[in-house]
Amino acid sequence: MIPKTILLFLPIFLLSFSAIAFAQSNTEAKKLFNDGNALLKSGDYDGAIQKYNAALKLEKHEFFYYQRGLAERRARKVDASILSFEEALKLNPKFAAGYFALGSSYFTKNDFEKAIENYELALKENPTLGQAKKGLAAAQSARANDLVNAGDISGAIALTKKAIENDPQFDKAYLVMAQAYNRDGKYNDAITAATEALRFMKGPKGAAHFEMGLAYRNLGNTAKARESFNNAKKDPSYARNADYELKMLR
Repeated sequence: MIPKTILLFLPIFLLSFSAIAFAQSNTEAKKLFNDGNALLKSGDYDGAIQKYNAALKLEKHEFFYYQRGLAERRARKVDASILSFEEALKLNPKFAAGYFALGSSYFTKNDFEKAIENYELALKENPTLGQAKKGLAAAQSARANDLVNAGDISGAIALTKKAIENDPQFDKAYLVMAQAYNRDGKYNDAITAATEALRFMKGPKGAAHFEMGLAYRNLGNTAKARESFNNAKKDPSYARNADYELKMLR
């Protein structure tokens, strides 16, 4: 019941680049780069890509490849964006934002293992990169969800614990953890995890209430199970399943 894709909000482009790193760049290339940035910001992704390509004909620079990768991902050319970020990292293997962006493209492709790998590399180069920590938590939670579906419950629980270490307020990590504990028969732990998910959720809360209901049902606490399923029923995505569980309680 937990969606496979966990949404991750990513910046369109870096707000600023080092003036020192850019000082010796070709003047025309820099102009094309800035033109590309303006087009990217306006939503003209293909136009931005053309400007970055023109800049790259004049000079190979990690920033040019990086921004082109962002534009390509926004244009839903995710495989192309991966190649661009890889080129940026060839030029500068210590480019933390490049690893973060590459991880985000792999996340978009649901390749959560590669996303985890690159978010970790980003944090290795820049431990203070908060977006990479959040991205890592999201990728770990999504991978844990896959492990739950594959029956690797202990692996899923271990990964959700790591996700929570990286982002203690990430509701999806607690939600996957609750599902894993329910599958493992650890119903009190599932209730604790679902309670934490509810504490941090800002949107629909049906999934967490549903997992809590399952745990209470399996513990034999019919009153609490009914309360949880009734709360889950308020979320249209869980109304049908919650209604079924409520009928089974009678």
